[in-house]
Amino acid sequence: MALNSLLITGLLLSVLTFFLTKIYKRLGSYFTIFSTLFVLIFLFGYMNDVGTVFNLWSFGGFSLQLVSSNYGWFFSIIMVLIYFLVSFFNPYWVEKMVNPASYNMLYVFSLVSTLGVFFAKDFLTLFIFWEMVVWSSLFIIPLGKSRKASVVYYTMSTIGSFSMFFAVIYLYSLFQTFDIESISKNLISSPNTAVMAYFVIIIAGLAKLGIFPFHTWLPIAQGNAPHTFSPVLSGGLEKMGAFIAFLVSAIIPTSQIFSNHIHIIGVPYENYIIMVLGAISIIVGTLMAIKQEDAKRLIAYSTVANSGYILIGISLLDQVGFAGGMMHIFNHAMASAAMFLTIGAVAYRTGTTSMSELGGMIKKMPVTFAAYLIAIISIAGIPPTSGFASKWLIFQGLASKGLMFIAFATFFGSIGSFMYVFRPLATVFLGQLSPKHNDVKEVPFMMQIPMLVMSLLTIYFGVFPSHMLGFISKIQASLNIVPLTVEGSKIYSFSGMWNSLVITAVFVIGFIIAALIFYTHKKAQPVDQMNTYTSGEFIYDPESYHYAKNYYAPFERLYKNHPSLEKFYDVIALRVNEFGRLVRSWFFSSNASLGVFWISVIISIAFFWGDKI
Repeated sequence: MALNSLLITGLLLSVLTFFLTKIYKRLGSYFTIFSTLFVLIFLFGYMNDVGTVFNLWSFGGFSLQLVSSNYGWFFSIIMVLIYFLVSFFNPYWVEKMVNPASYNMLYVFSLVSTLGVFFAKDFLTLFIFWEMVVWSSLFIIPLGKSRKASVVYYTMSTIGSFSMFFAVIYLYSLFQTFDIESISKNLISSPNTAVMAYFVIIIAGLAKLGIFPFHTWLPIAQGNAPHTFSPVLSGGLEKMGAFIAFLVSAIIPTSQIFSNHIHIIGVPYENYIIMVLGAISIIVGTLMAIKQEDAKRLIAYSTVANSGYILIGISLLDQVGFAGGMMHIFNHAMASAAMFLTIGAVAYRTGTTSMSELGGMIKKMPVTFAAYLIAIISIAGIPPTSGFASKWLIFQGLASKGLMFIAFATFFGSIGSFMYVFRPLATVFLGQLSPKHNDVKEVPFMMQIPMLVMSLLTIYFGVFPSHMLGFISKIQASLNIVPLTVEGSKIYSFSGMWNSLVITAVFVIGFIIAALIFYTHKKAQPVDQMNTYTSGEFIYDPESYHYAKNYYAPFERLYKNHPSLEKFYDVIALRVNEFGRLVRSWFFSSNASLGVFWISVIISIAFFWGDKI
């Protein structure tokens, strides 16, 4: 099926999903699985297709066109895969939806719209489909716990949208074309214009990716969106921001355009500024994730940190770090979506995502626990998961260039991630099971499928990262970036060779030795939960043994009084709200005396200055 036909068919499927859900809720939700699978299957046909142009619409001198590319396929296949896997949760949550028909329709609609973004041949097509994604997700978010979350999401998205719109119009006024390839060629000979275009367009990417200082929408929107859409926001839609960063850094070849500009440690200052923002995002996201009490907000802040890794890797534009940044797009998509799904599964059974109200879920939901464990191992960058491969490559890229401040931030984020991902592990799955959760059981097998598939993919690409890095090296070659050298399980960098199978074998041997020690030595003596010594204090409530609140209080005190960008934004929002109230009270009041006052003012103006108006 042609790419334009696939996109139009997908949009029609979203409408059909709406009517099927109206007829029977679960039927419409099952149809979201079929619709996303349909797109996924046909998308595989474009894996090796490059340069084929598809016309969507033409009028006069304007047209909306798509073009197949290896990078467009890479971004879109990750997005569609996330949508497809998460859709397995939809039939079970549909009964709890406020408006299930709209949700299912917008779910498919937003997916198909992303294809228009990733395969856009021109900026006009990209902008239109970008807005379609923003608006569809805008209406889905308030179907969760908070309508305010959609306001915050819309505000940040608007900053990005207006910025991109300005850039599109500005570039068209200069070059009389929306075509991305033509604009790229023109910008090579106009480096000063390219600087402005680079920063204005990438603001849209930074806002969507959740990079500091635009990160504040992630914990609010992802934390309050429906449990079936938070994984899509974090694992999928947020990657559109990475695509914009990729577009203005690699498609528009900044390494070539900015080659004669000021360099900071061998990197053009424009790219270095973006990398610094990525480094700040890693630190801010890590510190904020550590102190969260809600599991979904914690994962959202971890997304802020991991977005920093992706941005740094892409901005490096080199052989190793760039490949790591591209691979981290996939890794974070799988790991963060899996984390959100596991917490969503817990919420499906318990009704809460507050960590202080949970505990001991490992006994009731072992599959969910295993999926969460594998996901956080990948997020922390531990072998043999794919998260280790991408982070290792990013570290290598930074070390080869001597970017020590950026490298410090990435190392800090990796160490800090151990702390924040361990917290839900200890407070949600380990510890004491609350008596009110004694009847909790594992989620249905259909809900376990996406968690298991994501876990298997995370391990598979950790053991065989060359299977993905080989495709990424093709993307590098098409962008005139020196491709990563990959030979079987061996991956080469400036510091030597890394054999993923050897590393996996070392960890497997270590795991076997640990298992032998565990099973051959004397086991711990199980005792009754209340049969313990409590320093002379009697504890009659088993829940008091579960330590969940203020988990890292001693560490949090170190940065308790840190500057807060969230508070700054809240103050601005408060002042805007107060100004709006003032305007409404003065101009839109039903008070008769106020109406007489304004009529008197208008008559006075007309009387004294009427001849001058």
